[in-house]
Amino acid sequence: MYDFTTYFPSKFRLMTAKATTARFSFKFFDIGRFYRKTVHNLTRFIYRPTYIGLENIPKTGGAILISNHVSYMDGPLIDAGIYAHCGRHVRYVIDEDIYHLPFVHYLMSMARAIPISSNRKSVEAAFDMISEGLRAGDLICIFPEGYLTFTGGLGRFRHGIEWIVRRDPMPVIPMSLSGLWGSIFSRKFRGSWKRLIPRNPNQPVVVKCGEPIPPEKVDVNHLQEIVLRLKYS
Repeated sequence: MYDFTTYFPSKFRLMTAKATTARFSFKFFDIGRFYRKTVHNLTRFIYRPTYIGLENIPKTGGAILISNHVSYMDGPLIDAGIYAHCGRHVRYVIDEDIYHLPFVHYLMSMARAIPISSNRKSVEAAFDMISEGLRAGDLICIFPEGYLTFTGGLGRFRHGIEWIVRRDPMPVIPMSLSGLWGSIFSRKFRGSWKRLIPRNPNQPVVVKCGEPIPPEKVDVNHLQEIVLRLKYS
């Protein structure tokens, strides 16, 4: 067998080095980080949100974030703002049917989202994942209404948040989203082709964050009142 390095030593070694570097770069390419950075940049560029009160987000340790639920972009908007502020990622609880949609499942897996549905087995599994995440120091975002609003207003909070805090006494940080009702990813024009037309492109999107609520003061009605005040303040 011929030793090609004898005839083309410098060129062959250069090609080998480039191939090795390419394999090394691909092996250590963090696709999850790339996905999050892309989503963050697109979210902030398209919506140009204003963030208020993010100093209330702890820099370390587990905590529960709660917010009203206006559009399918609520989670990415919250995650983008908190990451830009303190470098922390947010894991959010998502409807199991949406979580398992083709391609969406791949993205949600990278975002470490937590799927949940109304059956007991799914709820128990989701609560276990939430508990594991909180004890590991994650920020977990929950939408206590349990569904996207059909009216733009705030729906009744469910009691799951109380069960979660009773199991893992962590601070609860209230948040609110405004300016998203009527957007493509909201339900304002559900079932109509009109929902595909962007509405109010200059309408400001505001994400507010309130002061942490200690676990011993967590009450579902009290939490709903706080988020409602944040939303309309």
